[in-house]
Amino acid sequence: MKKQGGIKVVLLMCLGIFVCMLDSTIMNITLPAIQDDLKTTLETSSWMLNVYTMTIAVLAIPMARFADMFGKNRFYLVGLFVFGLGSALCGLADSGSFLIAARFIQSLGAAILIPLSMVIGVAAMPMEKRVLSLTLLGATQGLATALGPTVGGLITEKLSWHWVFYVNVPLCLAAMILSLFLLRIKGEAKLHARIDWLGLVFSTMTIFPLNFVLIKGNEWGWMSTYSISCYVVSAFSLVLFLVIENKVKDPMVNLALFKDRQFVGSVLTVTTGFIFFIGVMVLLPQFLTTFQGKTELEAALLLTPASAAIFIFANFAGMLVKKIGFVIPIMIGFSIMGVSYYLLRHLTIESSSLDIILLCSLLGLGFSFVISSATLASTSSFEGELLTASQSVFSMLRQVGVVLAVAIFVAGLTNNIHDKQSTVVHYAENKVAQLNLPDSTKEIVIKKTKEKLQSENKKTEKQESFITEEQQNKMIDSNVKIILDQMPSEQREAAKPAVYEKVKAEVNAEVLKQQTEVQAYTKDVSHYAKNTFSKSFSALYQAGLPFVFICCLIGFVFIKRRSKKTIKSKEVAV
Repeated sequence: MKKQGGIKVVLLMCLGIFVCMLDSTIMNITLPAIQDDLKTTLETSSWMLNVYTMTIAVLAIPMARFADMFGKNRFYLVGLFVFGLGSALCGLADSGSFLIAARFIQSLGAAILIPLSMVIGVAAMPMEKRVLSLTLLGATQGLATALGPTVGGLITEKLSWHWVFYVNVPLCLAAMILSLFLLRIKGEAKLHARIDWLGLVFSTMTIFPLNFVLIKGNEWGWMSTYSISCYVVSAFSLVLFLVIENKVKDPMVNLALFKDRQFVGSVLTVTTGFIFFIGVMVLLPQFLTTFQGKTELEAALLLTPASAAIFIFANFAGMLVKKIGFVIPIMIGFSIMGVSYYLLRHLTIESSSLDIILLCSLLGLGFSFVISSATLASTSSFEGELLTASQSVFSMLRQVGVVLAVAIFVAGLTNNIHDKQSTVVHYAENKVAQLNLPDSTKEIVIKKTKEKLQSENKKTEKQESFITEEQQNKMIDSNVKIILDQMPSEQREAAKPAVYEKVKAEVNAEVLKQQTEVQAYTKDVSHYAKNTFSKSFSALYQAGLPFVFICCLIGFVFIKRRSKKTIKSKEVAV
């Protein structure tokens, strides 16, 4: 296949994949501002994030297949236009439902751009120089994913959340103009094949329910009727998909891909690598803002070392793979990520910014080895149709890794916090029992504490007053009546003002005394709750620690590779 454009085309593809991967994480730290501005529910807000990842996972394979049939370069231009249009519509959104629809349009463009950026970029260089394009493209993926929260936080604080999306528009326009000069649009090679409609249907029915249950499973329950239905539909569709793809003349996915050990190793590496990387990048900002009191921008900047490490070390990792193979770099990558998880298991509200910077740097360093190795391995020695197919499957499974990370880590954090709520409530009940308050007041105090703990806002810094002004006035009136009833009737009217002022002063003093006790109690419980809930994060990463090190074993998949001949597909110019 004729190579065109060289390094210029590779850099153009880096731009395309950068904007797409950046938008996979850029909303993580911007979401609270969007939710507040558009007045959306948590359910709606979650779909603003999830529709992007889900659409890419579901449509990456068919879009890459259509690109083969109708022209990859032409399809790449379409992808840039659709992504830019979707980004503009996202910025113009004035409601949650409009933003979800706009994100869907944006993700359609991304489903085209992500696999095609890899395919066109790899094909732009001769086989002997493929490692350069793969290293640059792999580094761009990891860098953009890690930079998302930082860029999102910076733009939101300095401009507004709308510009998180508007910034993509000029980038897409510039990429479209460059594409017209650098890519061969007329007379480009196309694949003559029929559309595998059954493969399209059953691939969608395999991936969509799986992604859907990963997103909703924590809310439904992982063994609920809804979840089990998704498992069954996904598994049944997968079986039918494999049967169809094995028999059809022009399959949606050529199953010969999975006979290549190097490719199988690449999809295992990228899926697990993204699970452990995104598991930190999604939740750590929440820890920093909720428990350490950082601003969104401060939290985003503390994550920046992960991006810097990927940018600095990805090329080195690529060169190392070229010299010594995949086994050692993959094992190094997961081992370093494991060290980062070891530091995360010691994460507390007293952890310093230096501690956060260190663990993020190690996470980015380890991930740079993982993503570089996986990206290089994903192409194997494929060309043409199989190269496109390999990148569509690779892109799909990378997005599945992102969805899995969110599902696993958010579910784990939710369960940890739920378990610790009972511990905090038990502590609060013991503290309330020691207060010098009437039993009725103690009941009110503990009730309000439980309500606060069960609300979305876990902070308990400010407790509402346990007695209202109306209740306080009723207490005064009641006590005044008791005193006046004990006096001769002819003296009551004259004595009432003095009695009222005296009783009011006594009640106010008593209420103030009780409020002082409750404030001390609230401060104590708040501190205990913050420390206890913050341990939910460290416990989560402690549970994940052995799995990160187990993933080092993926490196052994690459040891006994069969000798591969370059697999070329049938591609004819129109």
